[in-house]
Amino acid sequence: MKFIKYLLFIFNLLFAVSGITLIITAGVIQGLYSTYLDFLGNEFLSAPMLFIIVGVVIFLVAFFGCCGAVRENNCMMITFSVFLGLIFICELAGGIAAYVLRNDVDATLTENMYKAQQQYNATGHEGVTETWNIMQNEVHCCGVLNYTDWANTTFSHGVNVPDSCCKEYTVGCGLNMILSPDADERLWTVGCVPELAKQVKHKAGVFAGIGVGIAFIQLIGIVFACLLAKAIRGSYHSV
Repeated sequence: MKFIKYLLFIFNLLFAVSGITLIITAGVIQGLYSTYLDFLGNEFLSAPMLFIIVGVVIFLVAFFGCCGAVRENNCMMITFSVFLGLIFICELAGGIAAYVLRNDVDATLTENMYKAQQQYNATGHEGVTETWNIMQNEVHCCGVLNYTDWANTTFSHGVNVPDSCCKEYTVGCGLNMILSPDADERLWTVGCVPELAKQVKHKAGVFAGIGVGIAFIQLIGIVFACLLAKAIRGSYHSV
């Protein structure tokens, strides 16, 4: 029984570390999703938020499990196993949700970006304008599928692109660039959907992998907890 107890204690320490890792990873991914919320939609924040909550619960449950293992308390071990089972279900669901959303990224981004593009530089839509500028500057892209998409917006008047599309930013550098023969040299010509989708899909894939990976590791914890609970009951009966 001592071997199982110490093994479960070590497992819970690792489990607590995995909870902290999950919180940090989810926070980083949520930060990315929040930056581009105008393009992604609220549904993309659900998985990171779920994993942040689960990470906090994992940390608390790991502490509870350590106490139960040290005290050799049968009731605490059973409760610990139940909590692990619930967390397992949540993580598995979150991992699957992240993977499913990963497949919807291109369509969601394309639809939302075309809508948001019409709001660029419009009164009352300063947040959308800032999001476009941040994305085009950081991701090195321009427009939805390519820089000529800006020609169909009220802002462009058929000839202008935002200054954030310029490889070398200066105020007014995007004026008349759609028709300029130097556009390919002076602008980020690739569209933002392919570039941003690549980033989001990668992070969603990592997210799903971490969630499912930790979920299956928890199955080992459930087995250990049940074995320890059984051993504790056996020691009670033998007394």
